[in-house]
Amino acid sequence: MHSPEPYGLLIDGDEPTERDSNYVGSLLRQLSNNRTVYQVESLRLVRDLPDGGYVIVQHMGGLLKAIVKKKSQNEQLRIDGIAHGHIPMLFSGVFESMNYSVVEEFLPMHLTFQARRRLSKYDDQLKVSERVKLKRFVVEYAADFQYFMPRQQGDYFKHTQYMRLKPTWYSGAMGEVVQIISGYGKQNNPGFDEDSIERMAMNLPSHVVEQIEIELNKAALPGYTGYPHEDGQILYDYKQSKNDLVAFDGTNKPWLIRISSSGVYAMPLPLVPATTTEAFRKYIEQVNDSEILKILDRFGGMPSGETFPSGHDFQAWFRAGVIIKVCESSDFYQYTPVYEASGWAINSQGSEGFNTCYEINSTGRVQFHSYKLKLELSPVPEKGWIQPGSTTSADVFRYVSDLYKMLDVSDSYDRAIIYKIKKAKPEEIARRASGYIPSDSGSQREFDYWDNHTADPIASHSGSISRVGSGVASINNIKGMYNIAALKFPTLTGEGCESFSCQAPEDAPSTIVPSDVVVFGCYVDDQLKVIKYFNEPREYQRQEESTFEDVMIVGQWEKTVTTSKTGIYGELYTSDYDERREISPSYTYTHIKGTDMGYGNPAYSTPALLVMYGSLSRSRYYKQETTTKTVSSDSLSTYVCVPNFNRDAILFAYATSTGSEVNEVQHGRHSIADPNHYDLWTYDPVFHYMGAWGKGLPRPKTGDYVYVFNHKYTPTNTSDFADQGDWYGVGDSYVDVSGICAVYTDRNSGHFHAMGVTIGGEAPYMAPYSKREEVKNKASGYVAFTVAEVGATLIHREQPQGGYGVFFPQDDGAGGVIYFQRDSCRVMFGESRYVNISHEGGSAKRRKFWDHTKLADHTGHHYFFGVINE
Repeated sequence: MHSPEPYGLLIDGDEPTERDSNYVGSLLRQLSNNRTVYQVESLRLVRDLPDGGYVIVQHMGGLLKAIVKKKSQNEQLRIDGIAHGHIPMLFSGVFESMNYSVVEEFLPMHLTFQARRRLSKYDDQLKVSERVKLKRFVVEYAADFQYFMPRQQGDYFKHTQYMRLKPTWYSGAMGEVVQIISGYGKQNNPGFDEDSIERMAMNLPSHVVEQIEIELNKAALPGYTGYPHEDGQILYDYKQSKNDLVAFDGTNKPWLIRISSSGVYAMPLPLVPATTTEAFRKYIEQVNDSEILKILDRFGGMPSGETFPSGHDFQAWFRAGVIIKVCESSDFYQYTPVYEASGWAINSQGSEGFNTCYEINSTGRVQFHSYKLKLELSPVPEKGWIQPGSTTSADVFRYVSDLYKMLDVSDSYDRAIIYKIKKAKPEEIARRASGYIPSDSGSQREFDYWDNHTADPIASHSGSISRVGSGVASINNIKGMYNIAALKFPTLTGEGCESFSCQAPEDAPSTIVPSDVVVFGCYVDDQLKVIKYFNEPREYQRQEESTFEDVMIVGQWEKTVTTSKTGIYGELYTSDYDERREISPSYTYTHIKGTDMGYGNPAYSTPALLVMYGSLSRSRYYKQETTTKTVSSDSLSTYVCVPNFNRDAILFAYATSTGSEVNEVQHGRHSIADPNHYDLWTYDPVFHYMGAWGKGLPRPKTGDYVYVFNHKYTPTNTSDFADQGDWYGVGDSYVDVSGICAVYTDRNSGHFHAMGVTIGGEAPYMAPYSKREEVKNKASGYVAFTVAEVGATLIHREQPQGGYGVFFPQDDGAGGVIYFQRDSCRVMFGESRYVNISHEGGSAKRRKFWDHTKLADHTGHHYFFGVINE
């Protein structure tokens, strides 16, 4: 074996350990032996180091060299705007305590299986528990979110940003990004062992790292560094004043969008550079990390969590062409947000957005306006990255070198100038270099030129914010404040929900005008859903409504007599739930139902003493059911609440109430005589002899024969119901009924009845029925929910709790305020679908939930982080 030759050593990152150095020496000897054995001039080996990192040993061009690459614990602080190979560790799961972290400052969490694999370096033997406590995620709120801090904090508890800064505050793909970057946590956690998961980043095999570096090629990044925030803070803003969103261009590449009063701006969504490479994707596919693959499929790389540069850095990158102004927004921003946390709603691709605002118009009324955002984004070559250039010109080299000496790569403002220089056309650089005279003043002049130079935008975007609706809302004025108690939105502080209210002018009008206007909109599964406020002040006296007839036998009839003014109730409705209807607070409703009961038995009426004539008749019967409902103090109410922590969700509550309702039911039997009837005749010279003779043979002598003859027809205005013609079939002849009647007419029968009798004539049987029932304070209703993954669905069919219609906030009696409490969470990104909402009746009850993830126990507002695929 050869002794080691003299060699050059280059260290990139931390110093190698003693074990690393011994391994490098052994590898150099192996390289020399292999050159001899294989008789080659050039040879290169790449191997992982025993204590992390990797080494490249090569013999090329007669030089032996070892390049040691070890991750520096402070690597994330070496900001230079160049694409780097650092990849943050992604945690996925759910935080198990969403109140405060305990004094030890370790936040408990439940990790996904895939996150545990990733933390175990994809070893089948998982080295990380399913439930862990980490200091890495005890992250304070960023400066823009200090309003979330509780009014009081004790020494034993620490508030974390995950308490109230939720991914569901954000709309569209930005909510997905926030959930992902919440899984990074703090990037620098000194005080823990180097191999602790508190300090862990993703360390890839050396051959993958080498290929990634080749692909990155030290490209300059457009306006971002590619590093997650060192302290793990979420920087994106969801409020209307400075609203960050994500939209995709024609090639499905993501852009970061900023909407503010100065306009709509776009820049490439900051991604971790190494994760955008083909080498990284192939490695992730090889280890079958479905969570990171989900991110790559959606965004093309792992978002870094960086937002737009701020202050003068923003203008520097605007002049560099990286930040692009898409359109103006001033028309919208001259008005007031409907609520302080009301950022723009946007669809999943970011092509369309929606928001509302309001003003006190010239008449002193509240007027709401609706606006649509339209975006058409063009792709940018090579993600906006600029590859290193080269020159053979000594003048250009000296010119650029002198410029770079004046620029600090760790400063975002200076990096924007460097980006412009790298982006500039070679002939422009050559032209500037040809007139350049090295000196302090010359260098300063060139710095000023490139600082003030405005480059062409890296892409051509178009868009607009246009008003699509406007309308007056005639709102109650109570003690100088306009308010809609039943319309509630989340408070900016995340403490609950409060009713819409605003200051009324001193000369506010007292009259009520018709209203039907959109006050809020959101996207649910890419469908725009809106809340509308409705008010129709006009009332009228409803005329009696009746289908009653003079004759009501078989059929149904109804009559409503209204004793109060009638108006349209239900001041709030949504795209999915509209319960508006006319209400008459006091009325009497009567319903009559007539049912045919058929004919009764024929009635044979025998002649009384001395006369010869009796009669045969029948009747048809019907049942009449009369139902009467008398209502007083009838009312209908609708309520709408956008739940706390959720930008794109709508709660709808519906309630009806009646002060008194009396229901009476009466069943009666009625009859109509058949207009067809007959004479009944017998003869007895002693007992039945008065009157004209009848028909029938043999002739009766002692009342011993009785006959029916002489069909008569005497119709009335109601007799059609009973009229079926000659129902006994007498015609011009007669029918012998002696067997039925002679026993009562024959003087020899022993049952002779001097006054005559009626045989038959019985009505169909009907049990008598009568009922009266009074219900006081009758109430009913339901609560429904509209949200992504669920659509429009019922929560329950019960009377909503009274708080829906009460004005909030309210005084708690101890110098503070209380808010209406409804909040909702959902998985924003991943294969799993899960939504829950705080249950009616308070936190003690199990929350209403839809779909499933094994990470959820449905007892609270879950904070999901990373990617949820299980």
